[in-house]
Amino acid sequence: MADEISIAFQAFDEDLRPGPDDVAPVRALRDEVALGLEADPTVLRVVEGGSWLNGTAVRDRSRLDLFVVVGSRARPPARLAGSLVPLLPADLLVEPQTDGSLVLERLGTPGLRLIPALESEHPDDVGESAGAGELRVPDASGRWVRHRPVARSVLLSRLDGSLGGVRALIRLLLAWKHRQAVPISSYYLETVALRQALQQHSFSVLWDACWVWERLRLDGLTRVPDPTSPDGRQGVRATATLAGAVAAQYPVERAATSSRAAVNAYLDGDLETSGAYLRTVFGSDFPGF
Repeated sequence: MADEISIAFQAFDEDLRPGPDDVAPVRALRDEVALGLEADPTVLRVVEGGSWLNGTAVRDRSRLDLFVVVGSRARPPARLAGSLVPLLPADLLVEPQTDGSLVLERLGTPGLRLIPALESEHPDDVGESAGAGELRVPDASGRWVRHRPVARSVLLSRLDGSLGGVRALIRLLLAWKHRQAVPISSYYLETVALRQALQQHSFSVLWDACWVWERLRLDGLTRVPDPTSPDGRQGVRATATLAGAVAAQYPVERAATSSRAAVNAYLDGDLETSGAYLRTVFGSDFPGF
């Protein structure tokens, strides 16, 4: 039966991955927006990050993240983001987010997310400077935190090479988030998956996902340490507000309960019931086995 569950999750993962026809328009939009931004003297550089950089993007769902590094002292991220709006193509639909980022939408693509960032040598509000290779970016609540985009990609590559399946697990969690409209930061889910991979070897993507949801339910979406932060301990917030965390509790509870029921049914040899539980989590297009 192990082959059957592996085949089902592999088929689902293949359907979740962006294909060449999905990648081309997103990259074209990225290049167009980056070119306009970098032409302005206030923009120092544009750095790609997020799920597209890390190889965990979900087709038609994940937006490509661009960190826009501006020559400014630390100000509220929303103010910095607002200064970027006049530099964007006029045909884009621009939606400010509560964390200070901007969501850019264009028909035919999942869009972009512009995240204001400060260069590493800029001190923060208390005069402390970041180290080399770091950016200061807003977290889920709009607070400035230190971030190293490349460090996360390097760790993911190392874990995927030695343990395997980490990117697939993250993509699965992100697919659940997008399909169920769960108000949890993608970076938070990715961090939780990384933490689990660092603590224990992967057993099966079904068991791995079940353990993640059960841990989220048990911990109550509390802040978790970021292993790719400069000190390895910087906390990652799940949501922008306490109300957001409360709203996320029900889908987390449902995913934890349904995935555990799927595991138990699978162990009992009841593949039909196991698949039915998984379709309540991921949608009706999850493959049967």
